[in-house]
Order: sequence, then C-alpha cells, then structure tokens
Amino acid sequence: MSSLSSQPLQRVGPLARLPAILAAHDVDLAGVMEGLQLAAADLRPETQLPISTLSAMLDRAAEHAGLGEIGLLIAEAQNHTALGPVGQLMMSCETLGSALGTFVALQIANSTAAAAYLHPVGEDYALGFGIYAPELPSSHLYDVSAAIGLNMVRDLTGGAVREAEVLLSRPTPRNPEPYRRFFGCPVRFNEGQTCLILPGRSMGFKLPTADAKLRERLLAAFQQRLAQQQQGFASRVRHAIRPLLLAGDASQRRVAAHLNLHPRTMGRRLEAEHVTFEQLKDEVRLAVARDLLARTEIDVSDVAVALGYATPSAFVRAFRRWTDSSPSVWRKSQRMADV
Repeated sequence: MSSLSSQPLQRVGPLARLPAILAAHDVDLAGVMEGLQLAAADLRPETQLPISTLSAMLDRAAEHAGLGEIGLLIAEAQNHTALGPVGQLMMSCETLGSALGTFVALQIANSTAAAAYLHPVGEDYALGFGIYAPELPSSHLYDVSAAIGLNMVRDLTGGAVREAEVLLSRPTPRNPEPYRRFFGCPVRFNEGQTCLILPGRSMGFKLPTADAKLRERLLAAFQQRLAQQQQGFASRVRHAIRPLLLAGDASQRRVAAHLNLHPRTMGRRLEAEHVTFEQLKDEVRLAVARDLLARTEIDVSDVAVALGYATPSAFVRAFRRWTDSSPSVWRKSQRMADV
C-alpha cells in the first residue's frame, strides 16, 4: 500500500472480526476487498488503515452479505478490550467517568479520522463519536462505534449502568428492529450526532477493576508510545475541533485551552506546518456538513447549528465558498448519485 502518513487513519480494532462474519454468511472476502488495495492480513486489530478504505470495505460487505446491521454484528461480544491499550487503561480507572474521560483523552492514538467525546447534556452525559475525515464515512462505522460504546459501559460496570437512549447520525435502516434489540432502549436515527445518553449519576460509579498503581504504570507506557507516533500538530488540532463543535465553542481560544496551549503558541505551531486554525476549522466543518447532509434528513438550519453558525444563511454562504453549491443542491446531487 502507499504511504499512509498524510491520510486520516483508524485503528482496525473490532473490524478485525469482519472476515469471520462474512465467512459465516458464505461471502467471499476477496470479492469485498477487490480494488481496495487491502488484504485479509491487513485486518489485524493494531493495524491503522485509511478510514476511507475501511468505510468502502464495510459498505461493500453489507451489500454483498445483505446485512444492513453488519456494524452491530461486528460489535457483538466486543467491548473496551477491542480498543487495545486504551481499553486496558480504562479498566484500571476508579470510576466510570474517569474511564470514559481517559478514553476520550487518549483516543487520538487509535484514530486521526474521528474523535470521541463526553459532553454534559442537562443532568445526563453524551458519550459520542464523530468522524472528521474529508471522505464521506460509512453509516456502518457509526453503528460499530455506538454498539462498542454500549458494550464497554455495560461491561465496565457489570451491567449496573444502562444508557437512556441512543442517537445515530445515519439514515433509518429498512429494518430497525435489530437496532432496538441490540441496544435495548429507544434508538433515534437521523440525528446530528452519534452518541449514547448516559445518566449523570453513573459517572461516579466505582469500577470493580480499579487499580491505581496499575493505571500509573499503564499510563506511563502509553504516553511513551504516543510520543513515538508520527502525528503532526495539525492532526491534534483537527481532533480537538470536532467534539468542540458539538459543545458549541470551537473557537481558537477554546481549542487552544483544550490542548493546554496559549492561542498564539498554537498559531505559531500551525504556521510551522503551513496551515492556519481557520483553515483546519473549515476543513472539519465541511467534513461534518457533508456527512450530515448526505447521511441524514435533518434540516439545513439544524446542520448550521451543529457547526456553530449563528444563522443558516452564514452556513449556506460558507458551504458555497467550499463547494460552489448550496447545501440543499449538494444534498440532492448526492442522493441522485447514490441511486
């Protein structure tokens, strides 16, 4: 395969189960992978691959197998352990809140294409996953992320914590019943984000696997490993922008604070990589806008809100600047291309 250094990458993790699922349904893996510059040997949990390749692979697999719920099948019986060292660290945390916070803080080690987040929503919390790679993602990736999130919360707490509802930023499937069975709670499709809504009181739940000394050792080893990864600073900024858009403040000041930097320091570091903060913010906004317009039916005005624009007209002007098209016209052309 070609150099991956400049491409948004995603750790294979739970997707390593795909060959077994396809084999169980008598689907030829080679046919699914044809033309993707991908081999079965690449589907190892620790391998990082372009998220565009993984998206294409999942869409093809679902079509070949006739399984609209393939993301749920992949996530079945998998939990935080599928996250590798990040999952090990989560188990050693004292509370569910600190475990999920650790996941969010360190998830960039597993992906430079999508960001996890944990946001307060009234008295509850949203544990979510948002893709910011420029290519349109597969809806099945959102299914996998939500399903793994559900399993890891339940397994970390021995089933004591249950989600209140699940939101998915993907079209309503032809048959939603497998989703209702899997999640066991209200599932809402065509949403502006993919997340689990968890009771606020659950953040203080004491984990039975907590081990402060083990956490200290694992964290030191993990930080050393993370320092060796070839991640540009711009990648870290993109990763921070994605969840902060949902939080309603992805300003340069807020993103810099999230990275424990002064805004001017962040600006200088980006300048050294020949990019500006506003360029990165526009890249992320465009990626999210295209995803929501193509994969959901939510109003253009709601997309504008999700991207932090004060008015829908401001979003429409920005989208025209990016694509030479209005959001509604672009959405219509995308739907026609998918037919």
